[in-house]
Amino acid sequence: MLLLIDLILLLAGLMLWDRSCNEGDEAWSLFLRFIALLDLLFIVFGNSQLLIKLPLLALALTMPSAAKLERRP
Repeated sequence: MLLLIDLILLLAGLMLWDRSCNEGDEAWSLFLRFIALLDLLFIVFGNSQLLIKLPLLALALTMPSAAKLERRP
């Protein structure tokens, strides 16, 4: 079960990394890459600390893109 959760978190971290590669704003891209690296570090060194991993990952995945923020009136 823990392996499945870690695989899902790994996939989410890779999705964040891919999302950061498609961003136009360099600062936002760097921030998303930092969050993705934190996610991957928690997976490798976290020893299943899900109370830390899941809320941080949910927060990172729900953040809007920089382009969406710029389009707001």
